[in-house]
Amino acid sequence: MGKKKVIKQVKDEEHGKLIMLLGEKAPEERQRLLRNIDNILCSMLDLDQDDLPWLNPNKHEEKWEKIMKNLRLVIGKLEYESEQKNRTIH
Repeated sequence: MGKKKVIKQVKDEEHGKLIMLLGEKAPEERQRLLRNIDNILCSMLDLDQDDLPWLNPNKHEEKWEKIMKNLRLVIGKLEYESEQKNRTIH
């Protein structure tokens, strides 16, 4: 397997994990949650939307992209766990 293919797989892995985490949601709800996660990232790190590599993919270095995708996954997991905790069982 070539180096570029391995790098692409690793990059897509974080997004895949995030989508699996949100998989039970309807597509519209998933998009809303992803936008909320992006807003949290931008707010916490004092970033513009253009600084997010998945919204502006040709502008960023590979290290920045990896860090941001991992942070997005972490925030997604925290949001998911928070929602699960607040969910009532009938």
